[in-house]
Amino acid sequence: MLGCAGASRDELRSRALAAGLRVIDVRLDYDHAEVDVEGEGCADWGCAVLDVVDVGTIEGAGDPLRRGLELMSMGRFWEAHEVLESLWRGTPGLAGGSLGFLVKCCAAAVHAQRGRMESAREIARRSMAAPVDERYLGGLLADLRRECGAPDRDLGRVLREFARRALGALAGENSGRPAAG
Repeated sequence: MLGCAGASRDELRSRALAAGLRVIDVRLDYDHAEVDVEGEGCADWGCAVLDVVDVGTIEGAGDPLRRGLELMSMGRFWEAHEVLESLWRGTPGLAGGSLGFLVKCCAAAVHAQRGRMESAREIARRSMAAPVDERYLGGLLADLRRECGAPDRDLGRVLREFARRALGALAGENSGRPAAG
């Protein structure tokens, strides 16, 4: 994650390329920029590196649901998507559908961060078709579905707030999840 206040996608891409880095992706949120690059020279391009994510270890140890929600709460939707997707693929039934809904919401937020608003809206619309257990995460998933379906919503802010509330629910419960079924 980079600290480049007020920089546009094009400016960030140009700076990284001028430093000899290969630019993979540029995502902007209201409080940070995420620039995925390969190569040496991060110190040479005029942005403070705030966090480095090793994609090979992104899933990390511990509870992947909690880790995915933590990443969502920070607006790190690409990383949250990766962590939650691995959990989703191994979870059957409505619990799996609930995770799939969260994965698709994160994907929509990534497209919004890339400035691809039409794609973000389409992915968010399709996510609404996912079968979910609205009791999942203490009933907060039902609220998220309603908020994601609202027109003119800021999906990133909605997901951040949802994740903060879900983390609170997990802290107050043993697992926050119904049995898979």
